[in-house]
Amino acid sequence: MKFNAGDVIAGRYVVEAFHLEGGMQEVYRCYDNALDRIVAVKTPREGIVDKRFSRGAQMGARVVHPNVAATLDYVEEDANRCLVEEFIDGKDLGRRLASDFLFLDPSLSAWVVHNIAKGLQAAHGVGICHRDLKPSNIMTSADGHMDIIKLTDFGIAKLAEMEMEVEIEKFEQDENTLTSSSTLLGAVPYLAPECWSDWSSAGQPADIWALGAIACHLLLGKPPFGGGKGAIMKMAQAQLAGKVELSAPEWFGQHQETALLEKELWALVERCLQVDPSLRPKADEVVQKCEALCYSAAPRGTGVIETYPLTYASGGTAQAGLIEMDSGGTAFFHSSNFYGAGARPQAGQRVNFSATAGNPRPRCSPVLLLQNQ
Repeated sequence: MKFNAGDVIAGRYVVEAFHLEGGMQEVYRCYDNALDRIVAVKTPREGIVDKRFSRGAQMGARVVHPNVAATLDYVEEDANRCLVEEFIDGKDLGRRLASDFLFLDPSLSAWVVHNIAKGLQAAHGVGICHRDLKPSNIMTSADGHMDIIKLTDFGIAKLAEMEMEVEIEKFEQDENTLTSSSTLLGAVPYLAPECWSDWSSAGQPADIWALGAIACHLLLGKPPFGGGKGAIMKMAQAQLAGKVELSAPEWFGQHQETALLEKELWALVERCLQVDPSLRPKADEVVQKCEALCYSAAPRGTGVIETYPLTYASGGTAQAGLIEMDSGGTAFFHSSNFYGAGARPQAGQRVNFSATAGNPRPRCSPVLLLQNQ
């Protein structure tokens, strides 16, 4: 059932606005008049009402961690089933990758992977598998650093199991199912090989595979195996060969200060993307590996390159430039700290950066090329 602004759910949750639609549910921004807070109310989209929604809500409530969106309530009222979750003011990671970032530099990638891994560790620790982990199910705050990262939709895990199993069975009979099912199409780039051969037995290792695929996407700027039928074919080939053939980003090795981090991150990606589920690390080990990484977690800002290169009074040039910061003022950067995946710094480019105090201007490192908006 669809709700309208002003509708009151369970005598408590006042619908403020429709927020977004996912593959499994519709999400509304609501005001909780009992506890004076904004919450997300999720209801199965039309045609997906099922008892598994309530079981999924109970499962979601068991996962309590700062990197997992909290399940706050579950309501059955007339024909309505509503899951009440913590509201995260921001964008999901899928939207950030589609509209903000071209790719992520090693430090920001490590930060995101570390937080996702901690959320998975909490879920796996209480015996819960997500089974539909992908960028659109990871909420981030809207700041440049993505200070808040939370996994969502553990509460609809049971519905996802049902939907995905049905869609995979349909695909085996009719490959056109892939283009007609938004649920299956969005999940394909992150689905472990075993999900295709025996969905019902795919468990926590499938979440680790998905984490590896997401990490690869962050660094490459695209899913590791592409999308659609092409991704399925590549995964089938990997399954037959017993291994995944992936090339590290071409820009690896161009920045001395992050060379070791790049190497260690890619090694973690390769371990997560093992065809044999038993060879993938557990969530606990992934978190330990991330904790051992040396990466910057400093806040990030955004701005536009104002000048590049800098010109000396004598007429010479320096491989450095100035950034006009969105927060005001200008900051200095050197080209060696610019992450552009092959692109060179140019005036007018939008960038994400971390700035430290300097004289006469703050100095930025790293400087990450963004999509011009």
